[in-house]
Amino acid sequence: MDDAWCEALFASALQRSAAPAAESVAALFAIGLLAVLLATLTSSTLTATTVLAGVAIVIAIGECAQFIVLGPIVADLAPPHLFGRYMSLYGLSFTAGVALGPAVGGALLAASPDAVWWGGALAAALTGAGLLRLGDRIPDPLLQAQCPPPQAVTAADMDSARHSQMNS
Repeated sequence: MDDAWCEALFASALQRSAAPAAESVAALFAIGLLAVLLATLTSSTLTATTVLAGVAIVIAIGECAQFIVLGPIVADLAPPHLFGRYMSLYGLSFTAGVALGPAVGGALLAASPDAVWWGGALAAALTGAGLLRLGDRIPDPLLQAQCPPPQAVTAADMDSARHSQMNS
């Protein structure tokens, strides 16, 4: 493997650590998963084991940071009257994965080892497509603070605007 590629990869990761916290967590997961690829490309068992142990540490740090970062993000996105629902769905999403993951993964692995990878790829593709369809529907709290909410227009306002337009 070419050294310049490794330097570019880690330089990019170090630059992203100054980015917002959510992006830093994503970078940790990406580095960890790329290192798994490196472990599969090596022929030395000791090297692969060392790389995978490092991956476990990096991903564990990413998971710890994820729980610290995502809770406040969900809390900020939640409207006050739906705060409890948002937080419970956030908690349920992780709990359901922990509870159902081994059962579903075990059944898929028993059926076909390739089914696990194809199922994961399908789940990732569907999740990505769903997030792309959401687009700008997720509110940006900073943008909402900059733009005042629209005011209701009354019939009197419409008449006065029409009269001022005719007079000019």
